[in-house]
Amino acid sequence: MTVDLNLVKKYLRIDDGYTDEDDLIQMFINNAITYMENAGVIIDETNAKQVQLAQLLVLVLVSDWYENRALTTDKTSEKVRDIVQSILFQLKY
Repeated sequence: MTVDLNLVKKYLRIDDGYTDEDDLIQMFINNAITYMENAGVIIDETNAKQVQLAQLLVLVLVSDWYENRALTTDKTSEKVRDIVQSILFQLKY
């Protein structure tokens, strides 16, 4: 599964012309996909609804990591944790 950098930047409300943090955002995208894989999520690319839900999870994770990168914790924020767990559960079962 791929998630387009431009889609993520649109979700984060980052102007297309601003490219200074593209590498950082792409790293967050890659790690969000790895996060799902490590959680045991296998995406059926033929299932459009599952792909869209997985893309939403990537957007939520990237947004949280991007907006809270100054924090000293490596955890998802409290607000996002329940959302992430719920989406992971739906994708796995």
